[in-house]
Amino acid sequence: MKDVEHIRARWGESISTGAFGFTAVPSVLIRYQYMIGISNTELVVLLNLITHWWRADELPYVRPTTIANRMGVDRRTVDRTLHLLEQRNLVRRLRREKSKNGLTIRRFDLSGLVDELNKIADDHREYFSAEGGR
Repeated sequence: MKDVEHIRARWGESISTGAFGFTAVPSVLIRYQYMIGISNTELVVLLNLITHWWRADELPYVRPTTIANRMGVDRRTVDRTLHLLEQRNLVRRLRREKSKNGLTIRRFDLSGLVDELNKIADDHREYFSAEGGR
């Protein structure tokens, strides 16, 4: 059975296809959230950014207002959270640019988060191997 079929079997057809789809999130982000020092609010903001990162060579972009609306918080909360993530070099907001359809967007570079997660994964590889990746 392919990975997509496993996902559909677990979550159902309606939410695993079409406009909803699914997002690949490294388990190390959730399992070692405390080690990175990521608050619950920061984790949800990161998950929103990751949801918009479809290809490695195309950095994600999503408006802080959109994230705030999804979370049910004020936009300033998301802005402050992004600022904290930037201070810890987990996220970097890039300069505004024009998208292909002429909209002004701001991409987010998550390479700091990727580096941090890889470092933690490397440091804990034995544990994950012993536990069968669980």
